Amino acid sequence: MDNLATADSSPPHSLAPDQLTPAQRTAVDHFEGPLLVLAGPGSGKTRVITRRMARLVERGVDPRQILAVTFTNKAAEEMAARVERLAGGRPVAVSTFHRFCARLLRDHAELVGLQANYTILDTTDQKQVVRTVLDELNLDAVHFPPARISGRISRAKNEQQTAESLQANSVSRVGNHFQEVVARVYPRYQDFLLRANAVDFDDLLLHVQQLLTENPELRSRLDQQYRFVMVDEYQDTNLVQYGIVRLLSHDHPNLCVTGDPDQSIYGWRGARVDNILRFEQDYPDATVVRLEENFRSTAAILRSADQLIAHNQLRKAKSLITQNPEGDAVELLVYGSAQDEAHGISARIHELVSRNECTYGDCAVFYRVNSMSRQLEQALSRWGIPYQVIAGVAFFERAEVKDLLGYLRLIENPADDAAFARVVNKPPRRIGKVTQSKLARYATTEKINRLEAAAHAKQIPNLSKPATTALLRFHELIDGLNLADAGSVAELLRTIIDRTRYTAGWQTGLGKSSEQDIQRQAVIDELLALATQYDEDLGDERSLAGFLEITSLVADTDAIDPSQGNVTLMTLHAAKGLEFPTVFVAGVEQNLLPHERSLRDDNPREIEEERRLLFVGMTRAIDRLSLTLAAQRDLHGQSRSTIPSQFLNEMQLSMRDNTIPGDTAVPRPPLPDAGNTMGRSGMADSPLLTTGAALLNGTGEAATLEQGFAVGMAVRHPRYGRGTVVAVDGFARNRTVTVRFEDSDEGVSFQAAHCPLQPLGRS
Repeated sequence: MDNLATADSSPPHSLAPDQLTPAQRTAVDHFEGPLLVLAGPGSGKTRVITRRMARLVERGVDPRQILAVTFTNKAAEEMAARVERLAGGRPVAVSTFHRFCARLLRDHAELVGLQANYTILDTTDQKQVVRTVLDELNLDAVHFPPARISGRISRAKNEQQTAESLQANSVSRVGNHFQEVVARVYPRYQDFLLRANAVDFDDLLLHVQQLLTENPELRSRLDQQYRFVMVDEYQDTNLVQYGIVRLLSHDHPNLCVTGDPDQSIYGWRGARVDNILRFEQDYPDATVVRLEENFRSTAAILRSADQLIAHNQLRKAKSLITQNPEGDAVELLVYGSAQDEAHGISARIHELVSRNECTYGDCAVFYRVNSMSRQLEQALSRWGIPYQVIAGVAFFERAEVKDLLGYLRLIENPADDAAFARVVNKPPRRIGKVTQSKLARYATTEKINRLEAAAHAKQIPNLSKPATTALLRFHELIDGLNLADAGSVAELLRTIIDRTRYTAGWQTGLGKSSEQDIQRQAVIDELLALATQYDEDLGDERSLAGFLEITSLVADTDAIDPSQGNVTLMTLHAAKGLEFPTVFVAGVEQNLLPHERSLRDDNPREIEEERRLLFVGMTRAIDRLSLTLAAQRDLHGQSRSTIPSQFLNEMQLSMRDNTIPGDTAVPRPPLPDAGNTMGRSGMADSPLLTTGAALLNGTGEAATLEQGFAVGMAVRHPRYGRGTVVAVDGFARNRTVTVRFEDSDEGVSFQAAHCPLQPLGRS
């Protein structure tokens, strides 16, 4: 029988730093044995985890016997700092899954056929390796895109499928040619990584699971070392992570997992919501604590979010309760086009800031796909609103950064053929593709890595004298670079830049740098600053492997800087774990949210994950929440009429304001650029349609939204003028809209997807 604890019905709205609700206290004071903490959004989960770790230390547990793992660097760093303060300066191991596995693997690399100086390939490197394998197999990369194959291999690894098992499975599924190609590429891809003493992100987990499974003594020793294991966001674990946690908690099942099935949104990368749903089956004597009181959001926001998520079946039943004020109603804003939507959101933000109701830094705009950020960025810029787009990985995708990190990787791990291929001709040193191809063949024949092969350039058949000289000089260059001589990572980077003359070609004949070169230099300066900070933080413990590990495991949300005071733009997936006073969720439309992929196969599990994604976005909001959609949006290169998301019918939108804007145009930004016609004719003629409150018609119940155009809607035609929609028939491409214009008693029919009708509101 579970020991079930629930939140007190009347805790204070704002808890003092040392105050806990009864449910939180139950979780914090739990000592030995498995513990499941079902924590709704904004329920103080991080407070519970950190205080529980500090409480264990208070009770005499050695901090070195406590391990906490989570999913983002930012969460791990914040959690570690909190615990250290609470535990009187005694540090506890808090890490992400990948970072924990990377360090464990470095200590025991030889057990899986690696060396301790292995390097971690990023997604670009993975695709390049796949491309190399395709060339070896004489397969066309156009018909078999490396990115798609790399994704399939990653999915197989997340499902614990080895190259051998995938090959066996492909034999039993004859007829799927693409799957057969993946099965042929996978083993060669793994062989390349092994020869290069390299791993990809998925291997970090798989190798550690292999270590623990095949080495019982090591597993037992680690189980004893980490007597208390805590896993945050357990609903986001995949099968491999699940296996690692189980293996580490076998002898001492003092496993505490926290999470919320309603916030499982990473199924597309292998996360299994079943892991948390079956925890009580895995550990029948587990204590279960439910944290249902939300300290973050207003009652109105939580009510809508709770009604939405109640439509899911794969969940643990719970309700979101709060002592917070009712707050503003959740707002649904419908615009004529995606451009109008972007400017409408910008206008709302501008208005709120102008009235001193919030700051720019308080505002966030979430969207389902990255491509939606473009028009939002343009609109915010036009309004003079500062913003930051959260894509932390983008910095490490810059060519300059990848080149310099490639040099560091090759210095640390000379077997890293992917790094060799990246930098051998950057900057250009007369080592072209033909020379590299001859070098690669020689290396394969001699069973050595490419850097070693470069040292034997004179023995490579049919190699020109200039190419031979260039390869020998390149080997000499790399051989003469090391961290010990440089003294620090930052100094090693400066030495690389100096000896390779990496930036020399950026100067024009007049000795002036172009704007592009200035930006490139700024990127390099930022990398040097990052290396300098690393050197200062680690001191004598710094290492090249440690720096490369940090840069390899960076995440999108690591780039968030709340002190900048900017509006934050990010995908709904990236928003997980964050909170903002004012939130806009853009594009709440069928085929966007839920995404068209989830609708294609009519898979209830995928629809439920899309619903959870919206739930996560909504529960990031503290004070204000607006959901927006556009009647027309460019998708796949075509402008199309949209259909409001099915999720909008699953929520109650409280009646707040029955005003229908009607002909009111989307506001223009202040002081528009006279040379840009977009803000003049385009925006003035593109009105805001209506609000969620108006759609309710005062019923207080969820509205049944019409698909694009609706009967009774006022519209404008560039030739016929104003009119009213009298009929909407058909579906998709065959959908027609019939309008009765003011100067005619007869209706005129249009094809909805291509007509120039401009919705104005309701007549």
